[in-house]
Amino acid sequence: MKILHIASFRGNIGDNASHMGLYSILDRLIKYYSLEKIEMRKFYKNYNKKDKKEFDDEFINFINRFDLCIIGGGGFLDYWVPGSQTGATFDIDPSLVRHIKTPTLFASMGCNPQKDLPEGNIDKFERFLSECIDNKKISIALRNDGSVKAIERDFGAEYLEGIVEILDHGFFYSPAEPSLKLLNEQYVAINIVSDQLEMRSSLINLGSRNDYKNELKNVFEFIVMSLGLHILFIPHIYSDLKAISEIVETLEDSFIRSYVNVAPCVQGDAGANFIFSLYKNSEFVIGTRLHSNVCSIAMEKKSIGLAALDRVDYLYRSLEIGHRSIKLGSRFGDKIINVLSNDLYLETGTLDRLRTETIEYYETTIGRL
Repeated sequence: MKILHIASFRGNIGDNASHMGLYSILDRLIKYYSLEKIEMRKFYKNYNKKDKKEFDDEFINFINRFDLCIIGGGGFLDYWVPGSQTGATFDIDPSLVRHIKTPTLFASMGCNPQKDLPEGNIDKFERFLSECIDNKKISIALRNDGSVKAIERDFGAEYLEGIVEILDHGFFYSPAEPSLKLLNEQYVAINIVSDQLEMRSSLINLGSRNDYKNELKNVFEFIVMSLGLHILFIPHIYSDLKAISEIVETLEDSFIRSYVNVAPCVQGDAGANFIFSLYKNSEFVIGTRLHSNVCSIAMEKKSIGLAALDRVDYLYRSLEIGHRSIKLGSRFGDKIINVLSNDLYLETGTLDRLRTETIEYYETTIGRL
């Protein structure tokens, strides 16, 4: 079987973990297949190199030469993008969708915009959705990040009849062995960000950025002084280094030198395997980015979701561990400390059931398409 995979392969190691999780599913279900990867970022409006690509007639013909096309995972169906024909990153004339003849999966996709919507984007994306649902060769499987709720809210429950919710592919990923270790000391793995604090979210209710920093400072001091653990900050993309730097500046120099470490910022599959090994070897995780939480939970790590965005909160609630999602509101640091002071044991029954349902979706869908 010849499979085309369109996704982002360099830029965010969470995406790499998701893709490797997808391949573990395919390995389980398909005995022999070849894989061709196309970088989604080459279709972006701000990409201007000679190998820039377009979702046009020529590309539809290219897709139709494969036995299966998988688009995602990632947030490529978030419909906030200005100037897009669909309102989303997947920017195509919706009328071309009907010409896709190859079985095509929009898989483990995010469709939950966290930015203000330009005028007309709802109408554009609704047209795109209708074309996808009408094409029986296309299946849309949204990841468990609240995307189905966004569809229901903005377009109506009737659209969910042609859409399913599955686990993010990262729940099927585990870092390659041997597992790597960066510190000799026991540590907590922490992923913090700066970009998400400016996005549209019902969960952020802070007086100022200094409030955010001070709350985290209290948490870090509790981790070191009360739990006797070190701190390892883990970036997923380069902008996370800015967030880490801003937080570290609030800490005393002696505290930093004695207890604080920062993991390297690396990319690609090898980078993902390295970084998620660091998560795997931690005592517990506090994560802001979606895949810092997805992959930690998948590895059955004790984890707390620092929920800047609704999708992280939904993720935890979908697994019936919503008490471990902490919203960025007043005295959120105390709430984190309270969770840390209690048992973070993960009951895997819900996760096991959802994994089984996701595999069944792939078995059924690949066979049907």
